[in-house]
Amino acid sequence: MEDYSILNDLVSIKSQPSRIMAMGVGGAGGNAIEHMWQMQIEGVNLAACNTDQDDLDKLHIAEENRILLGDDGLGAGNTADRGRDCAIASLDKVRDLLIARGTEMLFLAAGMGAGTGTGATPVIAELAHQMGILTVAIVTTPPKNEGPHRTAQANAGIEKLRKSVDAMILLSNDAINELYGHLPASTGFGRANDVVAFAAKGIAEIITHKSNLVNVDFSDVCTVMRDSGSAIMGVATESGDDRADKVIDKILTSPLFGDVSISGSRNVLVNISVSSAEGLTLNEAHRVRDRVQYHAKSEDENGNVRYTNIIWGMSIKPNLNEDEIEVVVVATGFDSDNLIRPVVIKNEPEPEVHPQEAAPAVEKDSESKVEPTQPQNPTPAMPKFRPAPMPIVRPARNFAEIEECKRVPAYITHGITLTTATKVHQISGVEKDQPAPESNMPALF
Repeated sequence: MEDYSILNDLVSIKSQPSRIMAMGVGGAGGNAIEHMWQMQIEGVNLAACNTDQDDLDKLHIAEENRILLGDDGLGAGNTADRGRDCAIASLDKVRDLLIARGTEMLFLAAGMGAGTGTGATPVIAELAHQMGILTVAIVTTPPKNEGPHRTAQANAGIEKLRKSVDAMILLSNDAINELYGHLPASTGFGRANDVVAFAAKGIAEIITHKSNLVNVDFSDVCTVMRDSGSAIMGVATESGDDRADKVIDKILTSPLFGDVSISGSRNVLVNISVSSAEGLTLNEAHRVRDRVQYHAKSEDENGNVRYTNIIWGMSIKPNLNEDEIEVVVVATGFDSDNLIRPVVIKNEPEPEVHPQEAAPAVEKDSESKVEPTQPQNPTPAMPKFRPAPMPIVRPARNFAEIEECKRVPAYITHGITLTTATKVHQISGVEKDQPAPESNMPALF
């Protein structure tokens, strides 16, 4: 590897020292970085690379962190080859910026399908990989209605990119549109940028946050993400009773997870945040980890359980409400990169299925292997806690809600009113001394 130490004394690039950098490539990547700047994320250097000078000039990040790829500043014309060539021509400027910032972990945010993001991002990722920088790509796929050419160009760029990154988080514009398409365009674009920004923010804050009760350091993040391939990331906040259960359910049933789950992941990074040191009990911390382990563990073909390596931390965030809990989950190390595929949101609700209710179906499948006359099911197409062959979609209710329903008496659930008094209080249209009106609700017996 080349010796870049001579460039560490660069004085033209002014910024607070940080080992983490988030870099947007192209127009969509630049929008995500601008959104992160507005969120005032601390401990992360924000940078942008683009072939379009006008797009760069609109950003509020430090001018020294804005790199023009190529010479003319007129854009890549939606041609990935043009974006790649411009990135190669300006690679020295990118290298100098990474060195001057002391970057050890790089988040690359880009939209795949257009010219600059698709062509330049793999070039920058390869450079970072050669410099030994832990590189995580957070990229979006184009909507299907933009046509097959853009989709094919995006897929080609993704295949090149995944060869040079340690981990890739892939998000679908179609899924984001399903979530936020009903909002005004300006608000919807902001929510879409939230998805990319929170992915980088959630992981970065695990390392940079100073108020940690149980510390997760940079080495822990490297253990989970180095050469991990596919990655799934989620962050959620919950409050109230059973919040430890509800926050994990909220993360794992997020529409952005699409038709994949964390089952089979070898490493999971979990960070729990509360407003004060007294705001979390040990039982809640154990419950969060138990819930993640339940969904992440898997079975091999012989029925042996493979448990997931969970690295966890706990942080204090005074900006959270007193009864809130925030959890970040990063799952990596899957056996197959088939997890990296566009997310599609199903409109129809999924039937309620409790993991324990799905177990008999698994046992039945295993018993059928003993009977030679019955056909064998080779490999399950889905995690075992989901009943095949139904697609994994966003569930209508989570497990915490189901448990809550069990605690409600049946006569309340069915809306039956039990009365013994002959008089009722004053209500609209009924005098005080009149007998209560007959109920239309069904009798108990």
